[in-house]
Amino acid sequence: MRWHMRLGILLACTGAVANFGLLTLSGWLLAGAAMAGLAGAVAAQSFNILLPATAVRFFATTRILARYLEKISTHDTALRLTGRLRSWLYARLAPQAPAGLVSVRGGDILSRFVSDTDRVAAWYTDVAVPCWRAILCSLFFAGVFLCLLPQAAAVLGGGLALAVMGVWCLAVRPVRGLMQRSVERHAALQAELADTLHGLGEWLVLGAMPRQIAALNARQTALTNTHRRIAAHEGLAGSCITLLMFCTAVGVLGVALQAFRAGQLAGPEVPMLVLGTLAAFDVVAALPGACVAAARTQLGAQRLAACETGESKAVATPAQPVAPYDLEMRNLCFSYPQTGAAVLDHTTLTVRQGEKLGITGPSGAGKSSLVALLFNFWPVQEGRIVFGGVDVSTTDAETLSSLISVASQDFHLFTATLRDNLLLAAPQASEADMNEALRIAQLATFVAALPQGLDTLVGHEGLRLSGGQARRLSIAQALLRRTPWLVLDEPTEGLDDATEQALMQALLAACPRTTILCISHRSGVLPFMDRVVRLEGGRLCPEGEKT
Repeated sequence: MRWHMRLGILLACTGAVANFGLLTLSGWLLAGAAMAGLAGAVAAQSFNILLPATAVRFFATTRILARYLEKISTHDTALRLTGRLRSWLYARLAPQAPAGLVSVRGGDILSRFVSDTDRVAAWYTDVAVPCWRAILCSLFFAGVFLCLLPQAAAVLGGGLALAVMGVWCLAVRPVRGLMQRSVERHAALQAELADTLHGLGEWLVLGAMPRQIAALNARQTALTNTHRRIAAHEGLAGSCITLLMFCTAVGVLGVALQAFRAGQLAGPEVPMLVLGTLAAFDVVAALPGACVAAARTQLGAQRLAACETGESKAVATPAQPVAPYDLEMRNLCFSYPQTGAAVLDHTTLTVRQGEKLGITGPSGAGKSSLVALLFNFWPVQEGRIVFGGVDVSTTDAETLSSLISVASQDFHLFTATLRDNLLLAAPQASEADMNEALRIAQLATFVAALPQGLDTLVGHEGLRLSGGQARRLSIAQALLRRTPWLVLDEPTEGLDDATEQALMQALLAACPRTTILCISHRSGVLPFMDRVVRLEGGRLCPEGEKT
């Protein structure tokens, strides 16, 4: 990555130097040709135009190629940085979910993952490249002027220094506070917009959409006004650089004319120095935008660093459960933060590999919380959970998910085809495997009747499917993974009795040796289980065992 970054800076400097050489040499060539023409036919014929004209073409070609290659190199590097940043951020967010992110808006997480990573990655193209180009090329241009005329080098150096000071006073200091408000307002607008889109149906049904649109417009107006003030400071700094450029060019012209009268410079060298001054200021013209981008990048980096403040449950070397994959919950106590009410109160449960266990109980009793605790999503206050001989606190969700498939109550379907959603769960699954999973989930007839079959789009979050069809598709996803454990959370919710019975019969026939943990309040499911326990009041009580 470092070589990619250095290559982009080198190409940017090469393009700036080529532009400097093109302007200075063009000024010398035009002035020299004009003076030779005025001196008479003999001088005109003796003037060698071939060599400088060739050099002008060389610099012009070099400038075009260098700028083109610079864009390719710098944007490729920025994309690499974006990819690394997003991987880094995901690696820190994933272990915190869901407990560490329960107080964070989903839209805000999306804003950090997309916008803030883009801002930080753009530091290279918008800040590092312009600043290094300005520093290195300014020193080079001043050195060239020093070799030709020390007085002109002093004037150029003073003009460039004043330009940098002007950028600091007009762009850097005033923009910091404005940029803070801009980033905060932009993040709030994105979070609000994401939440609005997510609950669009509810907003429309409740008739609150006009009020929400008005609120979004107010946020957008405030953000636009902030951007205008930032652009005003940036434009003022750019105007200052332009004014200083012309003043410096006039100053260089004055000292060059004095040197010409004193015989220190040839006539064509005077316009060469003036045009060189214009080319030198070209590299500092991007500094106002770089300063604004630097403030934006700094704030984006702070927001990304804040993502690490949550408590991470990642372990260095996850323990690996071994067969038999028995589950033991011993004296388990758990309550959600800031609620005070105990979800589990000294609960004990043992599930042997291959067993079919049903868990029932009233809504809100904590049945789904058992699954979250199994994956170590939430820390327990007392007791321990052992799966496959290891404490789940010593392993991670990725290891557990390779052994346990979950068809959760709050499943998610992506805006893609049926095939894509199935392959997301099992990328190596064949079409025959998918059809078999759909058959078990009682969806084969429905999919076969679709004109596009498995290539049918399911819509946003499965909107084109009924609730029961979407739930059964999530069960098919879990079946495709073929893990030793299968957890079903309300698998038959929204199904009629006949479909419920057919689904459970096919499921048990297809998974005779799979451990099934079925959470349900529907009485039609429980007879298919080997035993059933009831969760109520934080305790698990046997409801009876199948003889």
